[in-house]
Amino acid sequence: MAVYSKVLTGKTIRMRAMEESDAEVTFNMRNDPEKTKFLNSPPESVEAQRIYIAKQRKAVDDYYFMIEDLAGNPIGMKAFSNYCPEMKTVESGRFIGFGSQIQHIEALIMGFDFAFDILGVDKVLMTVIENNKTMHSLQQRLGARETNRVFMPAFGCDSIHSELNRDDYLAARKKAENIIERFSGRK
Repeated sequence: MAVYSKVLTGKTIRMRAMEESDAEVTFNMRNDPEKTKFLNSPPESVEAQRIYIAKQRKAVDDYYFMIEDLAGNPIGMKAFSNYCPEMKTVESGRFIGFGSQIQHIEALIMGFDFAFDILGVDKVLMTVIENNKTMHSLQQRLGARETNRVFMPAFGCDSIHSELNRDDYLAARKKAENIIERFSGRK
């Protein structure tokens, strides 16, 4: 079972394994049209979301995290899928954030730290819809390099495929960490 049992804690957020009891809150997140306009269709019901979470918890190559602020309030979710220890790769999957911009950046960093330091991958594979300029920019700033594009008729634009390797990430990580440090104490 690919459930990471420890809680990852940062300066502004914590990440923990998604649980079936998170079905209602994640169903509501998945049905926010502004936050999910670059994702596939949401589940049809809370029960469908619960079943999806249960399935993800049993997958041997997927990790699904709830992102919370430090008070324990749910502010997003992050997934990693298709972990392949032999190839030392994992795909960076769905990210939905309802927190601040700093919390979003920290969630991405903590997710990539999880992939490189805990899973031990050499590469994180990423896909982003071209119209999602914010996420594409963040991926590039964290060192991702574009590998190819595929036109997505459902979105009317390209899906951009990228790779993030450990060395490029570590070189870019320090700048992002400094931003989090500078803004994490502000109210």
